[in-house]
Amino acid sequence: MNSIGKVIRNTRKKQKLTLKEIAKAASISLSFLSEIERDKANPSISVLKRIANALNVNFTDLFGEEKRSIVVRSNERKPLLHSEGSRITWYALSQGSGNKMGPIWGVLDEGATSGDISVGHSEGEEFLFIHSGCLEFVLGNERYTLKEGDSIYYDARIPHSYKNIWKGETLLIAVSAPPTF
Repeated sequence: MNSIGKVIRNTRKKQKLTLKEIAKAASISLSFLSEIERDKANPSISVLKRIANALNVNFTDLFGEEKRSIVVRSNERKPLLHSEGSRITWYALSQGSGNKMGPIWGVLDEGATSGDISVGHSEGEEFLFIHSGCLEFVLGNERYTLKEGDSIYYDARIPHSYKNIWKGETLLIAVSAPPTF
């Protein structure tokens, strides 16, 4: 299986796009994108989402093709991404690309954050369900405290961010349509 960097480079080249074009569209430096493509840098989730948007592909496409399966067993769940900087690990709750929605399981370490409020996505809707813990969620100019059992459904184009404010892990289910994860 190819690394994320190789998949990004191959996708970019297949579309006949330059490093400069993708870096600009993803709002990252050309040198950082080059390091990602050469597997010399570990990008955050938000950076990978911006790269996927710039390439006009689903976030999951960056992890390579998988055979579709309608059942994902808990012991077979694959980590999509673990970001040391944000201290969040995302696990796929479905397999294969080409799905109309992207369900994922999030494990947010104490103090974990998605980073500064992002620019939002180019399209779509997202849903979060807090399985356990507590999350501070910022959507545009509004701030919400989401506790165990709470959920939020929102327009993914609105800038948003989140932070685990629980003393311990916060576990959640996130679903995006179309998939961005």
